[in-house]
Amino acid sequence: MTVGRLTADHPLSGDPPYEYVIVGGGIHGTCLANHLITEGEYTRDEIRILDPREELLASFAKKANQCGMETLRSTFVHHIDTESFSLESTKNYPDRPTLGLFLDHARDVIERRELSDCHHRSKVTDVTQSAGTETYLVETDAGAIETHRVVLAVGLGATPTLPEWTRSFPDDAPLAHVWDEAFDPATPGAFEGRTFVVGGGITAGHLACRLAEWTAVTLLSRHELEIELTEADPHWINWRHIGKEIHTLPPGSEARLDRVRAARNDATIPPYVERRLAEARDGGALEHRQGEITSANATDEGLSLRFDGGTKATAARVVLATGLEPVPKQPLVGRVSESLSLARGVEGFPVLNDQTLAWRRTDGTESAVYVSGALAEPSVGPFARNIVGARRAAERILDPPDQARTDPLPMSSRGGS
Repeated sequence: MTVGRLTADHPLSGDPPYEYVIVGGGIHGTCLANHLITEGEYTRDEIRILDPREELLASFAKKANQCGMETLRSTFVHHIDTESFSLESTKNYPDRPTLGLFLDHARDVIERRELSDCHHRSKVTDVTQSAGTETYLVETDAGAIETHRVVLAVGLGATPTLPEWTRSFPDDAPLAHVWDEAFDPATPGAFEGRTFVVGGGITAGHLACRLAEWTAVTLLSRHELEIELTEADPHWINWRHIGKEIHTLPPGSEARLDRVRAARNDATIPPYVERRLAEARDGGALEHRQGEITSANATDEGLSLRFDGGTKATAARVVLATGLEPVPKQPLVGRVSESLSLARGVEGFPVLNDQTLAWRRTDGTESAVYVSGALAEPSVGPFARNIVGARRAAERILDPPDQARTDPLPMSSRGGS
């Protein structure tokens, strides 16, 4: 096995180990790298972000466009920079930033901080540790590199969640999932029938509005649409509240995970998406229907659908907005856990040190593998997967609680505004 440093011009060399290797170049990985450089005073040469995509935030931007997102659910103080009000100061926008504004600001941060210099396009396959050493080997499709610390900043799983009735359709059937690699709501293709968007959360809401610009749409949800402004009560941004509510419960326990899930407003849509849906409905391009598809058949005209109430629809196209596999089921998570003897709790979530977000070994000791994103929900709480969760995780990894501030945002992870 070849061991060394990954760089753009020299994929492998004999330089000293990195201080941090971050697995994932999305919101969480990019935010952490920016904090390490800006607040932690690490150099770009000491940090490497490993992500197979062509640029940082590419996956986030693609998914936002795939679901037709126009406005973020997060507020102006939730972004990848260390200065709380740097996004709000770029332009006078009401309420919440548009997707375009958020991405423009994020790319400006990446350019100003030269974060792309830390990015290497490669896919991580495992993390190992040689006996008798304190450094880690991050194995990739371009070789293995050595580092003192690893941060798993992986997003939700890559495999879409599919209903049972979708299992046996030909490839050319008018059936897609919003997270299919090739799906693009701006070019839905010619289809004369009605499009059914299946789902009841914010992704389905965004998608139904976007597709209604092109074709007749039915938004099909199992329940009445539930309206919530944010993903959870803002108290869950505060570390004191997180500590009181979940850190007092046993690490890795079902009780802890249940508490987090009870606090998340999953399968809800915010008021501004509700208004978009109402406008499309008033314009005659969209309708909302409550129920489930129980079976479907492919015909020459499209899909023939049967619903739980016994009714049918013919000549239909279906686009699913039914989520992705849980992040603990990602193969990389299992391989890293097995290779390094790291502890996993209920449903495969890592057992972390709540103060540092370091993944504990099965013998109870603390590794130098850290976790950010949805994988850290049992420690960071219901906002873990969101933008503010990226900032909170960066705060814990960079400044453990004996130094970190614990007041709510707006804040900087190390003595900022």
